[in-house]
Amino acid sequence: MERIGRQVGNYRLLDILGRGGMGTVYSSEHVYIGKKVAVKVLHQRFARYQEAIERFLREARAASSINHPNIVDVTDFGPLDDGGVFFVMEYLEGTSLEDLIEKEGAIPLHRAINIANQMALGLAAAHDAGVIHRDLKPENIMLIQRPGRRELVRMDNTDGYVIEKEKKYDFVKLLDFGIAKVMAAEEHEQGTTMQGAVFGTPEYMSPEAARGEEVDHRADIYSLGVIFFDMLIGRPPFEAKAAAEVLAMQINDEPPDPHGANPNVEITDAAAALIKRALTKDRDKRYQTMDDLREDLQDCYGSVAYRRNARIYGLDPMGGAPRPRRLTDELSEWIRGEENQLSLDEARQIARVSVAGEDDPIAIELPRPEVARRAIDEAVDGDSAEAAEPLDDK
Repeated sequence: MERIGRQVGNYRLLDILGRGGMGTVYSSEHVYIGKKVAVKVLHQRFARYQEAIERFLREARAASSINHPNIVDVTDFGPLDDGGVFFVMEYLEGTSLEDLIEKEGAIPLHRAINIANQMALGLAAAHDAGVIHRDLKPENIMLIQRPGRRELVRMDNTDGYVIEKEKKYDFVKLLDFGIAKVMAAEEHEQGTTMQGAVFGTPEYMSPEAARGEEVDHRADIYSLGVIFFDMLIGRPPFEAKAAAEVLAMQINDEPPDPHGANPNVEITDAAAALIKRALTKDRDKRYQTMDDLREDLQDCYGSVAYRRNARIYGLDPMGGAPRPRRLTDELSEWIRGEENQLSLDEARQIARVSVAGEDDPIAIELPRPEVARRAIDEAVDGDSAEAAEPLDDK
């Protein structure tokens, strides 16, 4: 039954945004203050089942308990006159990752890394809060376009680099915690998690979930790896006409090599290695936390990177070119060298020396003066030479 135009709680339902297995999501507005929100209403056919209502409520609790900017915010919950229930979420104007891949195919590497990085941040917060999503897939990932705020380092065709301001970027929101598992003792005591039940979407499901086994947070790590592959290649690693075939592939087949899956897109060796590890069948050999995955993700950039990740080009994240080594750096390295090791008193005296110009005498008597003077001269000469060098394009 369509509810457009009806009021639920303090919210008027305006239009349908989408339908899922358990409920319909409406664009809505608060009847008193006019604020636009999204309202998810439990399908009426489930309204008479207490277990369905509890599961629906669990989705609202799971999402609202995480409190992370990359997780959709749930702000209200209430009953309906016909016995059903609804909850209220922030209204998001954007496009789903599913629609983006459907429209554009493979996504450029640096853009895919940015999306995966935010997903990992949100999921790390969910896992810390004791929540496993269990149904990660591109249609549950909303991308909101925001004005650019960073700088991109882009390789040009002369093996040099161009630094430019990004025009816009994808801000990620994770949706639909409808089958989320709350890692709490009372859930096991109440028997709300059924052993042998298969939850999720076959193309993005972990092997243990495909077997109907108990899952933990590493199932989300596998799913994120599948989505990263999907973004870079333009399709998930395992596809078949029947869901049972896909589940069998998730359990038994090794994923294709990303390099060969789409030779027309940029995939670095580091990105391919990350996918391979995330999609390991044995969960003990996968990444064990989202933070571990995110750490390796920062090394996956290729011809385009955000400046803060430009260390892969030998660039200083805070500047266009590597900072020239300072005199104090040279002296510190020299002092620690095996050939020139000084006592603490000798090092303190050298640290007080100031070289203002060639004609300025050194004001204090240095220990082993010939060694100290040579070190200072070499450091000054090296500092000047490195400062004059062009951008390091290693």
